[in-house]
Amino acid sequence: MNILPIIDPEFKGLIPSLSSEEREQLEQNIISKRKCRDAIVLWEGIIIDGHNRYEICVKHGIEFKVEELQLSSREAAKVWILENQLARRNLSKAMRIEVVMLKEELLRKIARKKQSEAGGDKKSEGSLLSKMKQPNDEQYHVRKDIAAESGVSEGTLYSYTQVKEHGSPELLASVQSGELKINTAHRLLTKEIIKQLSRADKMYKFISEAIPPEGLQAANPEMYEKLADLAATLRELISKLAIRPEERSTP
Repeated sequence: MNILPIIDPEFKGLIPSLSSEEREQLEQNIISKRKCRDAIVLWEGIIIDGHNRYEICVKHGIEFKVEELQLSSREAAKVWILENQLARRNLSKAMRIEVVMLKEELLRKIARKKQSEAGGDKKSEGSLLSKMKQPNDEQYHVRKDIAAESGVSEGTLYSYTQVKEHGSPELLASVQSGELKINTAHRLLTKEIIKQLSRADKMYKFISEAIPPEGLQAANPEMYEKLADLAATLRELISKLAIRPEERSTP
């Protein structure tokens, strides 16, 4: 073998990790046959498919084949990696969303680069997640396309983005592993937000009862108005979040 494959941490990080069971099964298959059936795919000598197969073969001294792909750029190589994962891996719904969103970000980056090289105006660099929230036709289609390629409804995509933005690392990890369904995690997240908002509302009530309104209003009219506005906002948020997901219109 003339080519010594290179492991690029960024490329490897794009690929969802195998579970311990999947890794063990792959290792047993390669060891039992003393052969790696699929080639290790490279781009400019860097592994873009087959990190686990390569590591297992090196560990057990098993020969392997390599295949070099011609791709236009590092960004194009990343897109290939992600598309390959979508085509070959049995990913959880959450991880499919992650892979599709990352692919869309890369495609937009490539498009912006080409536009810039051609002398066009460069678009804003906001994240895809933030762009998805913008209430215009373009972003509606972005959300629709991402949901379709991920194989989920737009409502499920919305629920996942909420968990990703506001959930704890543990909750997000449970969803990405497939241990917890996206909509279940979103309901848990909603309950937690409602609980925290309710605590804040109780604090407002305590303050308003401990300090007579007329006293606070007279002493600090601006603070009084802020507290009143805060209480109204909290109650509105609690009311909206208390609506069952199936009753909420798709953002």
